[in-house]
Amino acid sequence: MSIGKRIGWKLVRFVMHMEVQSIKEGFNMREVKGKYFYGNKISDYGLECGYVDYATLAKSFNHVLANDIIKQTNGIMGEWEVENGSWEYYEDSDGNRYDYDGAQERIEELQEELEAINDKEDWTEEDEERRDEIERETEELEEPQYDEVFQYFIIDGNGVDILEHWTNEIVWYNDTLGLYVWGVTHYGTSWDYVLTDIKCEK
Repeated sequence: MSIGKRIGWKLVRFVMHMEVQSIKEGFNMREVKGKYFYGNKISDYGLECGYVDYATLAKSFNHVLANDIIKQTNGIMGEWEVENGSWEYYEDSDGNRYDYDGAQERIEELQEELEAINDKEDWTEEDEERRDEIERETEELEEPQYDEVFQYFIIDGNGVDILEHWTNEIVWYNDTLGLYVWGVTHYGTSWDYVLTDIKCEK
């Protein structure tokens, strides 16, 4: 049996299982309620910091590790397209991160500041330094950078809804396979000590 067929049968069995689980569980769980996120207790570290941790986030939907799924199927069994989030980001000289739109807005602000300096009749030494800083920062903001994805998980419909509603996590979709994959960009630290951007009560 070919690799494509073996992968195909495994995916069919997996999708059938996930669909049954999603139907059983439904999507009527609680969201962020006190110390809980979709019925799962937020870690002590998350509560201390005021943000839901990744371990709690992951407990809120079905997911199965499938690190080679995109590499083995892309172009062979459909195409994978980004459905949510982005692994592309932009960073300024202070280490602040932006998405594409945010980077463009920041560049416009910098250009307005640069024009104001250029309109001056006499430039001070500080003006010269600031002009150089603006030019460097603009160049940095024009160059995209990319998060490294360390783990790939096939997720169910609940997971797609939760990740799209609450986060900017990377989610791919393959229309041919009818599957969603979640890309995790952190590695090495226990998930109950990695925080999402989802706020909760301290």
